[in-house]
Amino acid sequence: MSSSFEAEWVTIPGFAHSRPKCMYHKENEGINTSDGCRTESGGDSVRNLHVLARAELACGRTEIAEDTHRWTMQMSADDYYKLYINGDYVGQGPAPAWPEDYYYNEINITPYLHEGKNTLAVHLYYQGLVNRVWNSGDGRFGMACLVLEEQLTEDTARPVSLRRITPVWKYKISQAYSGEVIGYDTQFLENFDSRKWMEDWKQPGFHDQNWHSMVRAEWADYQCKLQPTEMLSVSRFVPEKIRKTAYGLFVDVSQEITGSLTVQADAEYDGAEVVIRCGEELEKSDDASDPEKDPRVRYDMRCNCRYEETWTLKKGTCRLEPYDYKGFRYAELIFEEGVTITKVEAEVRHYPMDESLCTFSSNNICLNRIFDICKKGVKFGTQEGYLDCPTREKGQYLGDSVITARAQVWLTGDVRMLRKCIRQFALTREICPGIMAVAPGSYMQEIADFSLLWSQLLLTDYQFTGDQGFLRKYYPTARSIVKYFRRYEREDGLLEQVKDKWNLVDWPENLRDGYEFELTRPIVGAGCHNVINALYIGAVKVLEQIEEILKIRVSDQGAKGRKYGSTELSEAFIREFYSIETGLFRDSAKSSHSSIHSNIYPLYFGICPEGEQDHIADFLVKKGLCCGVMTGYFFLKALAAAGRYEDEYRILANESEHGWVNMIREGATTCWEAWGKDQKWNTSLCHPWASGPISILIEDLAGFKPDPDAENGFRFEPHIPESVEKFSLKIPFRGKSYQIEKRKGNVVFDTK
Repeated sequence: MSSSFEAEWVTIPGFAHSRPKCMYHKENEGINTSDGCRTESGGDSVRNLHVLARAELACGRTEIAEDTHRWTMQMSADDYYKLYINGDYVGQGPAPAWPEDYYYNEINITPYLHEGKNTLAVHLYYQGLVNRVWNSGDGRFGMACLVLEEQLTEDTARPVSLRRITPVWKYKISQAYSGEVIGYDTQFLENFDSRKWMEDWKQPGFHDQNWHSMVRAEWADYQCKLQPTEMLSVSRFVPEKIRKTAYGLFVDVSQEITGSLTVQADAEYDGAEVVIRCGEELEKSDDASDPEKDPRVRYDMRCNCRYEETWTLKKGTCRLEPYDYKGFRYAELIFEEGVTITKVEAEVRHYPMDESLCTFSSNNICLNRIFDICKKGVKFGTQEGYLDCPTREKGQYLGDSVITARAQVWLTGDVRMLRKCIRQFALTREICPGIMAVAPGSYMQEIADFSLLWSQLLLTDYQFTGDQGFLRKYYPTARSIVKYFRRYEREDGLLEQVKDKWNLVDWPENLRDGYEFELTRPIVGAGCHNVINALYIGAVKVLEQIEEILKIRVSDQGAKGRKYGSTELSEAFIREFYSIETGLFRDSAKSSHSSIHSNIYPLYFGICPEGEQDHIADFLVKKGLCCGVMTGYFFLKALAAAGRYEDEYRILANESEHGWVNMIREGATTCWEAWGKDQKWNTSLCHPWASGPISILIEDLAGFKPDPDAENGFRFEPHIPESVEKFSLKIPFRGKSYQIEKRKGNVVFDTK
């Protein structure tokens, strides 16, 4: 345990002497599945464990004066905690992390304290599943808490330490929760029984004499550090659209959110039930001619989550406050006579975002709405990490993060979440030097394409900060990834049959534009194919760029005893895949097929034959976005690399079935996993890997490009199309606010 966090870990007796399980392994050494989406079986025999813990903290009158004293709580738990003081919600955490690099939160609790005895209450949770959410199923369950009292001085940065208090905790296991597993073993449904719930357990004066004492966690092996990111922002509001129906109540939150529905009800008798169904969309009406017909929620969602839960009431007033979260917009409450719903609120959670920092408007309504759904997708998809989605998986995927992180930094001007992401993936080198596709989490998955994109995250940080120290710290990871993939080099340096990691190319399969190469899992077909090699050369190019920035000279040899730099690899790539007859890159040397994927990455990474960029760009423009949404980002960036900004804009705002406008046409309020609801068998309707337009609008069209070598750290080269007559963009960058305006054909740049 690190010296900065000296709190003792405590647990319940059943976990006191448990031996933690090592959950790390290469994916193909675990249990494989054909679709790449289901989790492996396993985990702990103890699952869905809710534990309530209480302690007291005594304070004198002078000790709680905020102008003279500060009380700080250092708090951590595994898997998770929610903290209340004197009945008031304070915060929750920590962000999911590896035990070897675990987090604690530091919380100023002074505003919550009063004179006399204060009640500290914590709702702990151990999920016990092997998934992308937490490092659970490993037998580690407990909490650690230390309270620090400090006296403030004139130099507020150097308070005088007065006391270090370790609260004495008592606990009770709650039996109020039950439910099946949903998603990709992502979460348990919360069928909640108010008859088994202690309504006032968080409050002072609650009788906990029969509760048991928590004990020391003998096995605690955490290496703790202060969480480098902020704690979640959690808020509630009353939805404007709550409608009585024949079955009960219909609720429309007005847009997709990440959070839960909190409800208060009065019951005339014990055992009355309320069925709560949540969903991202409505069922199609059988009678579209009747606008007054009660809407029904599609709770058996297309994204493979079935949000239907039963709340069992006790006589009197009951409150429902779900512990876990969902991604949803609509809800329906079904209840019988004897039940009165008195209050419904939406509880929203996300990583803090000041939405006024980055704003955009133009005379193109579609462009405005594209920016809006992408901004909201990033807002609700960024929780304590960059989630691929807040429904089915709730995990931080590397490929998704490359796009989401760049958008999130533009929207907030803050690189802390980006840096946490970079570090958490870098730590997976201990599992495989070629790094994993999901981090953190106990689910082990490997995707070669994503590994080769990791250095893009590292370069993003340098571009926005110019921090060579951070770049140098993680340079070894970028180098180890390239070194790892060299094991698959053939004589000319190209990779063949990268068989230990999934070769994705694009997802879903039906949006691979007919890519002609066997991509079965776990072993890719024999031979050498285009996309994996283009991504590999891209990783080598970024590595060389980093080495140039850091003035690092290397003389290592390739697998065949020869050094392969990006120049030699690019020449080999052109020889292998470029067709002189068509002027396009083929999917493989044995194929005559040229998919857009085989041409996006050579254009994006600058691997094309001299003078052929425009021909390849013409091919992409003609084909359009017949690819997945994540790949759509690289498609547009490839056009920008070729200087085709007008085409980039037209493709971005295109009104075909493949584009962001189609999401809007089908009702999107956050960006989606696919261009349309039915273009993937399990489309989630909040998926920030589709947030690429934020970076496209700022960097390519507005022309504000981070560049540490330029004055003030950026270059300004606008390419706003003539058809966009009004264009207004405000962005945060390195602690300043910049405004870009197009007025009467002129682009005006200003610093706020």
